Amino acid sequence: MVWRIRLAVMAATMAILTGCQSPDYVGSISSSAFVPQDSGVKLIAANMQTYQQVAPPFGYIGFCVRNPDECAGGTDTPRPAAMSPEKWLELTQVNDYVNRNVRQVEDYDLYGRAEWWAFPDERGGDCEDLALEKRRLLIKRGWAPENLLVSVVREWNGDGHAVLLVKTDRGEFVLDNKNWEVAIWSDTPYQWIKRQSEERPYIWVNLDAKAARIASASQPLPPVGEKAPFLAALEKKSPETALRPGIEEGRTAATMASKEEPTAAIH
Repeated sequence: MVWRIRLAVMAATMAILTGCQSPDYVGSISSSAFVPQDSGVKLIAANMQTYQQVAPPFGYIGFCVRNPDECAGGTDTPRPAAMSPEKWLELTQVNDYVNRNVRQVEDYDLYGRAEWWAFPDERGGDCEDLALEKRRLLIKRGWAPENLLVSVVREWNGDGHAVLLVKTDRGEFVLDNKNWEVAIWSDTPYQWIKRQSEERPYIWVNLDAKAARIASASQPLPPVGEKAPFLAALEKKSPETALRPGIEEGRTAATMASKEEPTAAIH
């Protein structure tokens, strides 16, 4: 059975939001938005074009150092998730749950620095932390990691922002702390910058056509199961600790200065 989704994006509401903060109210459309059809699966919108490999955000590299299992694995044969009313309900429930229950706080307020990616704790988290938490909860519910891609976007005012992109056979959907609806990517008011690769979670790919080079065979992928190159290089440099001083504990980071641009990590 095939299903059709009717989505509405509140772009005007999004335009007044800044940073990683959310609106006071979040919600979602329900699985009743799926309407039976008589023919085969149809995409709601074309999938996003991806280009060459690019450097991961600095904050993501630090997250992988502290949580290597979260950045491991991969696949050579990624397949989009098969959408159904039940799967749609899971997306909206997870988006609502995290947006409602995680206090949204900027990195500077928690750690005294920008770009500290982490799973949110009782103190809360910012946009990339909420995206990571949504990814973790969906994986626990059986979603394949290669279809849950943390992505960096640019807002209308130039601010960096992070969301979770979900790849399905009906299109690519966005779980966002700034929107109470799960939206198709092309209906969001963002400039898309880069995201995780489907094949390897620690590899990121460019989404910005202005800085695009078509990906080619000259960009080989490491074998499945191999450590991220930046983790391997770090262990080689410091095999006993495999962690730089101050990076293993979030609260330690409050004493570390950083000049990195907040969540843009765009360069």
